[in-house]
Amino acid sequence: MNTDNSKTKLTNHIHNQIKKCEVWNKNLEKFYKDRHGDKFVKSNCKGKKKALYIGINYIGSKSELNGCINDVKNISQLFSKKYGFKQAVILTDDNQDPKKKPTYDNIVNAMKWLVKDAKSGDSLVFHYSGHGGTVKDLDGDEIDGLDETILPCDYTENGQIIDDEIYKLLVEPLPKGCKLTAIFDSCHSGTIMDLPYTYQCQNNIEVIENDVRKEIFRKSSDVVNSIMGGNPVNIYKSIHDIYNGSLKKAARNGTNPNTLQRRQCVGDIVQFSGCKDNQTSADMTVGNVSTGAMSYAIITLLKEDKEYTYTELLACIKKILSEKNFTQIPQLSTSRPLNMNDKFII
Repeated sequence: MNTDNSKTKLTNHIHNQIKKCEVWNKNLEKFYKDRHGDKFVKSNCKGKKKALYIGINYIGSKSELNGCINDVKNISQLFSKKYGFKQAVILTDDNQDPKKKPTYDNIVNAMKWLVKDAKSGDSLVFHYSGHGGTVKDLDGDEIDGLDETILPCDYTENGQIIDDEIYKLLVEPLPKGCKLTAIFDSCHSGTIMDLPYTYQCQNNIEVIENDVRKEIFRKSSDVVNSIMGGNPVNIYKSIHDIYNGSLKKAARNGTNPNTLQRRQCVGDIVQFSGCKDNQTSADMTVGNVSTGAMSYAIITLLKEDKEYTYTELLACIKKILSEKNFTQIPQLSTSRPLNMNDKFII
């Protein structure tokens, strides 16, 4: 018997059962109003525009990808032409200039450049296409015990960039009224910026506070550990704890002013991710050209002469992925409760 495999299957089963406790909220308008989303300072995106694009194919490695550099070329051209992002840094591993390769140090320095001197009204874009991973959480802020990561082209020598560092580099420095739109086309990227709210599109758009999501992981872990330990008293207690109302109480606590203040950073941040934390993101081929599925979907939509609400954009991304037979669930994570009927602007 493979104990680790059995534990994983049990965890997934219990996690799915806990989700039936209706902790995902489908009433987006009420969720927004209850958490005073209208009081959050948004960017009008009429100030300075800067962008950082990172595409890594891991050329010559055992884990080589095909479409990531194409993603960067396509999205940088689109954002420059349509949205005016002329000031940009592009890091790709086919570049001969060592300063323009997506190494650990170059990515960190480019992130610092992106947010430097940011002001209210500015609009920043971050796009990453490459491998995503997970590593053991060392500071205890991930209930599932794993930090999400991105992998620089030199990750085997210099390591991965974990979500905690991404938060410190891209989220913490942003001032009130400055917008950052981040797009991660990578595996395990659902909550890689550690933002407090996540929206996903299954059949309908629904939202969860990530404090509640972490509570789900904690409860499922408690049940699994008690079952694997075989103690009947602990098994009863851990299962009872799923249905004692604490998940709904945690969700209600999200409207508490102190909780709101603790959760929210001051920047106006919207993160699109190609999949959930426990999923992988796929590559695809269009007309013999390789591309990431998430990048392909968002480029296809934004190239159209059309305005989207956030609801429409997330739903259309999901529709394109589904039509291409991808099972990954795209997500939207935010620094504030989002009015999903607002127009998408950058």
